[in-house]
Amino acid sequence: MAMAGLFAVVASTPTAARQAMLDPAVLEEYIAFLSLPNDAANPADALANARFVQAMMQRRGIASELLYDPDRKAPPAVFGEIKTPGATRTIVFYAHYDGQPVVPERWAPGLSPFRPTAISRPIEQGGAVLGPWSPGANFPTGWRLAARSAADDKAGVMVALNAFRDATGTAARLGVNVKFFFEGEEEKGSPNLRAILHAHSEKLESDLWVMVDGPRHTAGYRAMVLGVRGVVDVGITVYGANRPLHAGNYGNWAPNPALRLSALLGSLKDADGRILIPGFYDDAVPATAAERAEIAKAPSMDATRQSLGIARTQGGGKLHGELVLLPGIEITGLRAGATDARAANVIPTEAEARLDMRLVKGDRIDRQLARLVRFVEAQGYLVLDRTPTAEERLAHPLIAKITSGFGYEAQRTSLDEPMVTRVKQLLERASPDRLVVVPSTGGSLPLSLFAHELGAPMVTIPVVNADNNQHGENENVDPAFLAEGILNIRAIMEDDFSGR
Repeated sequence: MAMAGLFAVVASTPTAARQAMLDPAVLEEYIAFLSLPNDAANPADALANARFVQAMMQRRGIASELLYDPDRKAPPAVFGEIKTPGATRTIVFYAHYDGQPVVPERWAPGLSPFRPTAISRPIEQGGAVLGPWSPGANFPTGWRLAARSAADDKAGVMVALNAFRDATGTAARLGVNVKFFFEGEEEKGSPNLRAILHAHSEKLESDLWVMVDGPRHTAGYRAMVLGVRGVVDVGITVYGANRPLHAGNYGNWAPNPALRLSALLGSLKDADGRILIPGFYDDAVPATAAERAEIAKAPSMDATRQSLGIARTQGGGKLHGELVLLPGIEITGLRAGATDARAANVIPTEAEARLDMRLVKGDRIDRQLARLVRFVEAQGYLVLDRTPTAEERLAHPLIAKITSGFGYEAQRTSLDEPMVTRVKQLLERASPDRLVVVPSTGGSLPLSLFAHELGAPMVTIPVVNADNNQHGENENVDPAFLAEGILNIRAIMEDDFSGR
């Protein structure tokens, strides 16, 4: 392969045998992409990003179109296709161009979500702001580019398109038919993705989907991920008096919803993190012998534990890879009164929690939600899916409102799937860097929707650094990992999957 136009070798690091740097023309295009706000809740921003992706495709000679759901409720997916003479296999490369909402004031001084800026290393690790990137910039090895979606997941769009043909004109010698599918509302939970896939199922027929999304292994190694958890967001609200009460005058007499919610949440797990909701683990499909073998070979997570300042992890001594094959439930938000300068000596009227419920292969959203409701009811609560009426508040001492948002279920591809086996072989040949095979990641993608609607096997190839702050402030990406990701995805595009 002719790579001189794109890559130049730089010093090795403890996490990779070889890293590469991106050509300035590739970085310049990427920075322009990152400069576009991309919250899927803003239709104008979503369309601007979709048009930018189409322009990237046009510059590479890829015919593209926007795929909408029948009711046009969602931002469009960007589709492109290249037919290769003589090819017998078709692979679709997936990524998403939308990003999480931003709170600009939470970003470090000198950083702004849509003003891509170089930093020496992650801000939380003592990194310094280096300033805007320019072709002549001389940044230290290991520098990062900070911007919203720099890692999740405009990186996937950028890597997939540059694997086909980069901004310098270096192109893959295709061995398969290639399709691209770039989604525009993944960070909202993909509520309209099923409709898009169903409406365009013939156009999206393939032998394999390659999802270019997510972080590499925490130790820095390359990864091939065979599955993801499902996810659904759950809200729980517990009620007290119908107006705020003076904590001195009414304390010890009026029930405190913050205390009640704390007790309820504390009952979800034991001291070692095992979920105590009856039946919560019953539907989980156990790991196969092959999956257990890959989990056992994975690098230790102890360095990650130390870097996070955690004295002891949960899970009863199980490996991280074993624990992500179990369903999970985590508290991701709490609200009851105020704790800052706005704090007042009052008992709040209600307390609210947001729960992140993760599902694994075998789980169903309706069954897991029903188990949670029964668990809360067993503690004496009247459970509603709406705000209680005044009559209900007088009749029931314990009331909880439980609501759920859109979600999707888990997906896991077998290690024995021939196309996946071939991808593993190609990745092992593409680089001397270690490849970690992950039966399932702890995060979520809407892969179950692809499985239900299209039926083709799927594999995820993460390309970004694990310490990227995805979804949070100071999100960043190591350009060297993007360059290596381009090499890996290009290796898949260039094989004919004949097994030779």
